Amino acid sequence: MDIQRDENDPIVEWMEFLDAKSKGVIEMLAEKNKDIKKAYDLLQIISKDEKARMLYDAREAELRDQLTRIETAENKGRAEVAKNLLDLGMEISTVVKATGMTEEEVKRLKA
Repeated sequence: MDIQRDENDPIVEWMEFLDAKSKGVIEMLAEKNKDIKKAYDLLQIISKDEKARMLYDAREAELRDQLTRIETAENKGRAEVAKNLLDLGMEISTVVKATGMTEEEVKRLKA
């Protein structure tokens, strides 16, 4: 489909950057958009220096690990709250609404 798009829209610029097939296109976008320039500069540094790339990968892995730990803690806390609400005699439907858990998850806690 032919969809009209504003070539100066930052979102369009980012999409073009991510889909760029040539260095020339990337450099042109980097000249137009300071945030793309930062990303392009970082990409050049990382791709040339193996140690920097390894440090970047390690940092990204640590950030993913932190997010996993946070999600796990949130889920554990949500389950504890649900269990407490069930112990207080609340209906499953109310616990589902209060915690955002699914009915099946809450029923497993009740068992």
